[in-house]
Amino acid sequence: MVACALAFSASAPAKAQSLTITATGTIVGGCGITVGSNFGPANFSAGGNVTGTATVNCNAGFKINATSANGAIKTSTVAPANFTNAVPYSLTMTVPLDVGGNVSATCTSAQLVAGQSGCALSPGNSAGLSSGGKTANNKTATLTASWSLPAPLLIAGSYSDTITVSIASVP
Repeated sequence: MVACALAFSASAPAKAQSLTITATGTIVGGCGITVGSNFGPANFSAGGNVTGTATVNCNAGFKINATSANGAIKTSTVAPANFTNAVPYSLTMTVPLDVGGNVSATCTSAQLVAGQSGCALSPGNSAGLSSGGKTANNKTATLTASWSLPAPLLIAGSYSDTITVSIASVP
């Protein structure tokens, strides 16, 4: 928003006139995040990890939270005794800042379930993963999901989880 005020001054006839222009404006803080690349395919026959990216654009300080739909990578197949249908994981998110390095946090998938607040990325953590008031303009953030094989055997099925990442500017 830009406001301009014009003031004209006129007195007795003279050869010179003056004009004063005052310009003021406000740039509202804002943030956006878009998917750069999704996680690649996961091999659950061994421990491992997959990495995805997101582009972060914030012209003000910001915070990030993440929510896991399932609290683990799961299949809908019911697991009989000695089997499991869930692979718990850890999610690490690292965001480069315009000045001052990176901000990063690692949380377990159980900490990313709605209502949880025990980790910087947890959806119930009001501070979130904080940029500490710093900006990130067109920066590529990395998200890495890492897992170990659970003690019980995995039941056959298609495994998935949905992770929702939210970003907001903070004053």
